[in-house]
Amino acid sequence: MQPRSTHRRPAGFHALRAGFFPLLAVLATAGSAFAADVPPTPDKGLALYSPVGGYALMALGTAAVISVSLLPSKRGHQD
Repeated sequence: MQPRSTHRRPAGFHALRAGFFPLLAVLATAGSAFAADVPPTPDKGLALYSPVGGYALMALGTAAVISVSLLPSKRGHQD
């Protein structure tokens, strides 16, 4: 059986560790608060596209669904 390690931590280690985590939490919240003050820059590339193509595709899809729904059913004379 090996003897226990006689390595001891410095006297101020626990106090340093006890103050480090609250300081880390304060810095993390302060960093997110500073980041919230800066508005995001708009993407200039999105201004070049028009929604008309998407509207046209939606209109074609809607017309296809309605036209299929209005097709007469092929029922036999026994229905």
